[in-house]
Amino acid sequence: MLKVICGLHNYDFGETLVGHSYARRLRPDEHGLVVDMTKSQVKPSNILLTLKENNEDNVTTIKQLYNIIYTYKKLFKGSKTELQQLMMLLKRDQYITEVGVINIQWL
Repeated sequence: MLKVICGLHNYDFGETLVGHSYARRLRPDEHGLVVDMTKSQVKPSNILLTLKENNEDNVTTIKQLYNIIYTYKKLFKGSKTELQQLMMLLKRDQYITEVGVINIQWL
């Protein structure tokens, strides 16, 4: 049980922020790097290795990277379903085209 006396906690603060969500937060430049590497289809494990190589104090977890990647993809995709997104990309890159069908009456 936590006892608060005169607005002070009855325990000392930790020496490090290891495991704390604030310490695992990415800086804006690191966040941009994650998004750019995701656009280039780099695996999340390789993104994490790159982040840790660039900053030895980085304690980001793979779970956080998955959350960032999911958020980016959701913003990119908008309210479209996966199939709608696929069809939009196929049309954009000209893998498919839409062709109108003329009603033909059979004799």
